Amino acid sequence: MLQQINSIFIFDFDKNQRKEFVFEHTKFIGIYTELDSLYSSIQEQIELDDELFRMFSFFDQSEYSTQDLSKQISDLFWFQLVNNIILQYSHNQLAKNEMIDLCRQYYQDNLNNLKVVDEFEHEYHSNKFSQWFLKRSFPYKMIKKALQIKDLDQLNTLRYFMNDLIQCFSSQPYNTVQYENENLIIYRGTKLSKEQLDEFRKNQGKLLLNNGFLTATRSHSNALNFAKKLAKQINVVAAILEIECKSKDFDKNIIFTDRDKSKDLSNQDDVLFNLNVMFHLDKIEFHENIWIIKLSTSNEGEIILEKYIEDTRQQTENLSIELIFGRLMLDMGQWNQSQKYFKRLLIDSNDKNQAWIEYSLGEIHHLNGEWIVARKYYNCAYDRMMNPKQMYIKESAQVLSNIGELLYGEGKFEEAMNFHERALQIRKEYYSSDHPHIANSLRNIGDIFYKQDKYDEAFIYFQEALTILEKYYNNFHVDIAKCLSSIGHYFREQRNYDKSLESHRRSSAIYEKYYPYDHVCIVLTLNNIADILCGQDKNDEALHTHRRALTMHKQFFQFDHIDISKYLGTLALAMEEKYYPSFQAKIAQTFMYIGEVLRCQEKYEEALDHYKQALMMQKNYYPLGHVNIAFTLQNTGIILSQQGKYDEALEFYHQASIILEKHGPYNRSDIAFNLIRIGHILNNQEKFDEALNVLRRALEIRETHCSSNHLQIAHNLNDIEIRETFDPSDYEGIVVMLSKISHVLKQEKRYDDALSFLYRALNIRETHLPSTYAQIARNINSIGLIHYEQENYNEAREYYERALEITETFNASAYDDIAVLLSNISLTYKRQEDYVESLDFRNRSLEIRETHLLSNHLQIADDLHELGHILLAQIEYNKALSPYKRGLEMRETFDPSEYENIACLLTSISDVLKHQQKLDEALDFQNQPLKILETHCPTSHIYITPNLNNIGNILRQQGKYDEARDNYQKVLAICEEFYSSDYKNILVCLGNNADVFEDQEKYDQALLYRQ
Repeated sequence: MLQQINSIFIFDFDKNQRKEFVFEHTKFIGIYTELDSLYSSIQEQIELDDELFRMFSFFDQSEYSTQDLSKQISDLFWFQLVNNIILQYSHNQLAKNEMIDLCRQYYQDNLNNLKVVDEFEHEYHSNKFSQWFLKRSFPYKMIKKALQIKDLDQLNTLRYFMNDLIQCFSSQPYNTVQYENENLIIYRGTKLSKEQLDEFRKNQGKLLLNNGFLTATRSHSNALNFAKKLAKQINVVAAILEIECKSKDFDKNIIFTDRDKSKDLSNQDDVLFNLNVMFHLDKIEFHENIWIIKLSTSNEGEIILEKYIEDTRQQTENLSIELIFGRLMLDMGQWNQSQKYFKRLLIDSNDKNQAWIEYSLGEIHHLNGEWIVARKYYNCAYDRMMNPKQMYIKESAQVLSNIGELLYGEGKFEEAMNFHERALQIRKEYYSSDHPHIANSLRNIGDIFYKQDKYDEAFIYFQEALTILEKYYNNFHVDIAKCLSSIGHYFREQRNYDKSLESHRRSSAIYEKYYPYDHVCIVLTLNNIADILCGQDKNDEALHTHRRALTMHKQFFQFDHIDISKYLGTLALAMEEKYYPSFQAKIAQTFMYIGEVLRCQEKYEEALDHYKQALMMQKNYYPLGHVNIAFTLQNTGIILSQQGKYDEALEFYHQASIILEKHGPYNRSDIAFNLIRIGHILNNQEKFDEALNVLRRALEIRETHCSSNHLQIAHNLNDIEIRETFDPSDYEGIVVMLSKISHVLKQEKRYDDALSFLYRALNIRETHLPSTYAQIARNINSIGLIHYEQENYNEAREYYERALEITETFNASAYDDIAVLLSNISLTYKRQEDYVESLDFRNRSLEIRETHLLSNHLQIADDLHELGHILLAQIEYNKALSPYKRGLEMRETFDPSEYENIACLLTSISDVLKHQQKLDEALDFQNQPLKILETHCPTSHIYITPNLNNIGNILRQQGKYDEARDNYQKVLAICEEFYSSDYKNILVCLGNNADVFEDQEKYDQALLYRQ
């Protein structure tokens, strides 16, 4: 309850309880009997807490000196440049009026502050900036807040006052202080959280920036007195910033005021530092219960800024400081602010600047997913650059490249290729062959080849681009990260998960150096890593990584004022503001990734929920439709198909087909894939003619539009020879095909043929893919399963045990795989009537599931059912009842609609009771499944007939022969109607009827059934 409370004040209305009242809490400030003293104490606490939230940024100057900074995102650049930007803004009566109007609106419900605003309007002059800023009135508070969140729009509205404040550092009307020494020590008492202190200690020797105007004092005692006020809370520490100022800073970075004449012994406002002052964090000491943080002013920030500007102009020549600052905000993800900023610049700019402004506005709309508007701005920028009076052909390549990326995003790959090739041709004319612009064009072209399933061509372009970039940037730059991501996708498609993971992790390491931890590029790379982990069957790790990415998206939106009212709790996102609508598509992609992992874990309902959230976002983001919507529809269809909901699945696939035909006509393989899925469902519904027609259409598309893509046709036909002929190195793909063929042969009970394909698959894996331990173990398990079907139990167990050893050695956390293998081994022993060994392995399987897979209720129920069978075979009747009843309870709780499984468990319990000669109870339990099946599964004769037969057997034991014979007759009637060719069962039914007549000594009737 007290977590959200900062401080506790108690007011004693009776003025007589103070001595008797005892209250102890770390946040307790005091007891007050006078309102004035309470108000004064609250104000003092507010000021002290305001000190705690002072924001500092640290920078490692050694890294900045060695890296290319053209795409670096840093507060250092923003605070170093913002003064210049503010000084470009107008400083007139209109600016003053805008500021006054904003402040009145901001404080409309605060009469006291409104009075101060009125006073400011009538009395403020430029030479009074110090008085107004240092007395902590509304200009100070609003400027401080705007700087902390880097709100340039707010600073623009406050420009009238900000301009005066910044100008004073250069005009220096206040610097009349006399100093004898070359340098001067200045102090600042402050309040630090323990986490902030740890940051200071960790960053000794690095650069430090205060995210705002810093005030201080020449009086050590004033700073000490202020710091000592901080002793009331145990989670904060008192500290003094001891700043050594160089004399050269006095003229441009420091203002000396006359506030040191104040009688307040804790006043720290007689020195004011400029916004762009950098400090070097020299040393931290602890002395007399005060932390002393020794700083010195530094010009290294200016040197780093110069390098940033130079590196940026290496990419785009002669960019003005105003354009560089706008591009910096864009790179930082401040799209809304950068858009307003560039629109202001557009009003007064020359042709070349105007072209770059229009280009930048196009990029912002592009990132926001507003592609039509983006294309208009790109076209304007391109036309301006190609104006015959003053052509900028070299620069136009950047615009062409971005138009190509926009078309790529729309799925218009042929048009995109045309623009990228035009950009590449220009760049080859104007740049050396090893320039990064050429590399970026090569990567863009490679991305298109990848989308067109031309993987080998794509890889050649990626490799060439990476070679150029690594040489130019010395192995470290955002462009390298982008190229590594593309290479990672290539290896993922080739199912070379290790290399794919390595590429994406290298990419992530670069992004994390350049960008804040929750930047969108880091999020997308995490999703790529998680996708690979899923392909390696590391589902838990994959899900954790996807959820980490999703949390980053949430934090990113909060930082930029997006209200996310429902997120991880129900996984439903409601956005009230749309600053960055393109991120809906990115978050939708994250939902998709998580859904895919959940599908692999067979958590179908959770997966469907994620897909529904993704679909909702995509439909909002792509109101005119997009191929990404089709992919989400397909994934939803896959789950519904796996759940046996074929009609619903077909509806989703048909919707996907319509979208793919409209929005993805260039990638015919996606259309063919969707048709194959439809064909499989129709086949499962036994609509064979329809299925055949759909699959023929899919094959026709493959052969017509992808005639050179033999690998994809091989997928359609399951023709392993084509794949081995045209891509013998694609071992993973060959193994998948072999396994598919084996599965079909097993279904047809052609066990020897099925084994031959599995042996080939295993040989390839062990020879060429030895690190795919999980897949090798599953391959071996599949061989064991076929031997089990052939009743070769020793051979089956040998393969199971081999698979178990591999899994426990190399993938010990794959608990479900281990449990399955233990279960399979148990079944082989059970078949051989070695119940002791069977029981041991069954218990081990059950223990793993109940320890590590507690949510897999149905698998646990299956283990319990099998455990009961083993105990029953050992004549341990009482012990057998317990797992049967536990399994029944789990089935009825977590899977109440699976009537056949519930019926089997009830029958098993009845069987135990029958062995215990508890015939009435046995009959009751046997009647229950019959009633369930006749009500819910009236056509499930394969389950109903054994129940009727078992009831007949119990009634016969009870001497109720006529009733027993009635049940046997029902069984016979069903068998003769639905299983007329199953002579063995019909003979058993006839024999049962004969046995009852013999029990009744009706031998003539019995003889008729015997004959």
